[in-house]
Order: sequence, then C-alpha cells, then structure tokens
Amino acid sequence: MRNTSLLAITLALLVASTIAVDMEAQSMSLGDITVNITDIRNTDGEILISLYDKAEGFPRDRQAIFRTAVVEPDVSGQVTTVFEDLPYGDYALAVLHDEDGSQGMTFGSFHLPKEGYCFSNNVKVRFKPPKFKKTKFTLNGDDVNQTLRMRY
Repeated sequence: MRNTSLLAITLALLVASTIAVDMEAQSMSLGDITVNITDIRNTDGEILISLYDKAEGFPRDRQAIFRTAVVEPDVSGQVTTVFEDLPYGDYALAVLHDEDGSQGMTFGSFHLPKEGYCFSNNVKVRFKPPKFKKTKFTLNGDDVNQTLRMRY
C-alpha cells in the first residue's frame, strides 16, 4: 500500500511539472523574421546574414550576433531565409555579400566597400555603419518581413 501511495504521488508531481513547463512555453511569445534580399549582382561567394538583438556590438562584433544564416546566391538575384521561433523584442540585421570568401567586408580605394551589403529597414550608409537604433525593428507578432536591397 505504501509503495502504491508513493507511486501515485510521484506520478502526480511528474504530471504537474509537465503542465507547468507547457504553460511556461505557451506564455513565452515567439515569432519568425523572414528576410528577403534583392539586387544581388552575381552568384559568387555567400550571403552572410547576421541578426542582432541588442545595440552593443552592432554591426561589427561577431560575438554580439544573436543568430546567423549563410545563403548561397542564385541567378534570380534574390534570396530568402527565415529566423524561426524568436522571442518578441527589438532586432537589427546586417548583411554582407561575401563574394571573395573572406568572411568579412573587403575594401577598395578610399576605404569604400568592394562587396555588397545592406541593413534592416534599408538604412543608407554614410561613411560609417549605421547605429542599431536606426536599423532596429520590433518583432511582436507571428511574423515580421524585412525586404532588403543589396548595395554595392
């Protein structure tokens, strides 16, 4: 009888903890960010997409990147990727068309970029990378779309 009672209590605790975990997961709001990049000039290299969730380190510090995606460019001149199951909040994107495989921006004369790049909200660059506050957007629904035009 004692073993039966102990088993019943153990099962009840297991069920209760499972229900609590399920309720916590449901209460955490998650959504997706779909990123469409257009005007890719060729199929060389890779498109490196960096998603940041805070201003610190944006857009240069690789340690500050929240999530990344690497996409092969195709002949259509555009690519799409989806960052799934993200907690609601503010995010910013930094994108590089790494044509030469260096895993970083290649610069030419007058320190001008030789490879394509773009940022969320299609923020234009003026002599230095934009600030997080200009490129940030808010995920607070099931899905957010960012369509970005590659600049060269």
